[in-house]
Order: sequence, then structure tokens, then C-alpha cells
Amino acid sequence: MQETRILIVDDDASFRNRVRRHLFSEPDLEIVGEAADGLEALRMARELQPDLVLMDVRMPGMNGLAATQQLKAELPRMQIIMLTMYDLPEYRDAALASGASGYITKRSLYDELVPLIRSVLPPGGRAGQRHRQEPTLLGGEKCKKTRLGNN
Repeated sequence: MQETRILIVDDDASFRNRVRRHLFSEPDLEIVGEAADGLEALRMARELQPDLVLMDVRMPGMNGLAATQQLKAELPRMQIIMLTMYDLPEYRDAALASGASGYITKRSLYDELVPLIRSVLPPGGRAGQRHRQEPTLLGGEKCKKTRLGNN
């Protein structure tokens, strides 16, 4: 079985630790790195070439939206799931408009993260082997990309 390589990006070290511990029991998911801000995420994603980035929306310095947009421009096959404390339509819309493949609230981590990962990435799928699909919301609902401010 080929593992899906994941980079966790969040400015809260304790949250990154919770995500790492939660995904540890999944034999096909491998955490290859962690970053605390958008700039560090860009550097690590270029270096590590993960299949998936779990990216916080709000971080100091370069936020997750800007980092996602830049990563998708440079590495378009990399999948990104946005994580946030806030279930706000403007955050969701901005995340999907920036190129994220999915969006989830942090309080849904334990119930929804693994199913969302599985809906974005096929089992054992690698970045170069994935087909293009529509972004996914919490609960697996498909959605259209929209611009910030257009609800």
C-alpha cells in the first residue's frame, strides 16, 4: 500500500500535535512535515512534495489563503484541505477560490477529517495519479468555487 504524504500547517503547535495523533492510526496516511505559517509551508511543500496539505486559514505572516493560492500555482496537483476555527461562508468561499480541495472546521477534526481526506485523495493515490475533481466541503458535499464576497 502506498502512503499518502501529508504536510500539516497551523500556527498552533498543540493543534498540529492533535492532528498528527489523530492520523497516526491510519496506516496509509504519513505525516511528512509540519509548518507554523504560510511561508514555512511553501518552503516545506516545495522540498517534501506532499500529496496533501492540511492548511490553517488564519496564521501570522502569510496566511493559509495566500499560501494555498501560491502552492496551487506552483504545484497544481497538490491537494489542500483548509482548516479553520470558524464556519463562515466568506472563509469557505475564499478557501475554495484560492484552490483548496476541501474545507473543514477544527471542531469537526475527529469525525470528518479522515473521510474528507479520503474523498479528496483516492486510496494510495499520489499527486501525479489523481484526476481533477470539484472541491469538497465538510461532510463530502461537492461545491462550486466562488469569489470572496459572493455568497
